Amino acid sequence: MNKLKKLGLTALGTSLVASSAIAADASLTGNVGYTWSSEEVGTSTTDGIGYEADFNMVVSGEMDNGWTATGSLLLTESATLSSSWTSLTMGSMGTIIVGNGYGGVGQAFDDVTPRAYEENHDGMKTSTAIDNIGASMDNGQILYMSPSYDLMGFSTSLMAEYAPEADDAAVTDGGVSAGASNVWSSGQGLGVKVSGMGISAGAYASEKKRDGQAGGVTGDSMNATWHVSYAAGPVSIGYQTGGADNALSTGTRGANARTGGAEAANTAKLYTTAGGLFEYEKMSIAANVNDNFSISWGELKETYDAQDDGTIADVEMKSTSIQFAYSMGSMSVKGYMTDTDNPGWDANALSDEVTELAVGFSF
Repeated sequence: MNKLKKLGLTALGTSLVASSAIAADASLTGNVGYTWSSEEVGTSTTDGIGYEADFNMVVSGEMDNGWTATGSLLLTESATLSSSWTSLTMGSMGTIIVGNGYGGVGQAFDDVTPRAYEENHDGMKTSTAIDNIGASMDNGQILYMSPSYDLMGFSTSLMAEYAPEADDAAVTDGGVSAGASNVWSSGQGLGVKVSGMGISAGAYASEKKRDGQAGGVTGDSMNATWHVSYAAGPVSIGYQTGGADNALSTGTRGANARTGGAEAANTAKLYTTAGGLFEYEKMSIAANVNDNFSISWGELKETYDAQDDGTIADVEMKSTSIQFAYSMGSMSVKGYMTDTDNPGWDANALSDEVTELAVGFSF
């Protein structure tokens, strides 16, 4: 009898799901192209010819109440899943997003000053602090985006995120976090965007809570940034600054006595493992020469502070990038030359110059 009852409920559930299905629209978009790159480190030069083949599949449907449910999958040329997410847009109540690899709130603040082609760090062989804004919370979280509101003539929107396990581990249907849950407990972030009268500005801050039993970390992790840009006709200028403390126990921090020894000024560091404080400052200017051609210049400075009461000197990594972009309908030709001093926050490292030329097609 129990088996028959269970079978009947299953059949009823299947019927309800089928009858409540909504009509959906599906689309496939993508980018394909070719790249030539050259990297010069000291007197050593390495060249490479590459290709791009990104495909984005989106399924979206509108319900009877006007809400819209959307699912997206992005595949790259390496035949791997780059990002996937599901969103529910609830009209004037905003949008809820859950997914993996899509960047969370932090992706809206990852080097947002004007540029013709790529961010500075795309031409750097180092994972930078500005590139990692909110990156440790772009998986296993729920994100809320408000609709845009008018505030004294400016368009304003809010974004908030929460991760019950802030370990950046992907969580799919019915799963739980498989990351290092004994290091971080919960994490949260908040961002705001304002635009109008040629001005665009924003601010973002996030925090990850240290697990009470965690080793290897000294406290809560913090990440914050703000930016402002102004456009006057074809010319745009922008400025962004911020900092991050990953609260890792590598290095020493004065009275806090971080264990493991501080990272020396002449040693390469990794953002994800270094125990000091990272601060960054970015400024850029971009111009539309005409409707099809644009150019830009950008300078990024990132300083690593070992937080050891001045025993170890701070190291500034600086990159300068000159870029251009030309479009002809669905075809584009773009390029940059990015030169980096002290890559990896290593005072003894050779300068690193990367040049890239890309021909792309979108569909």
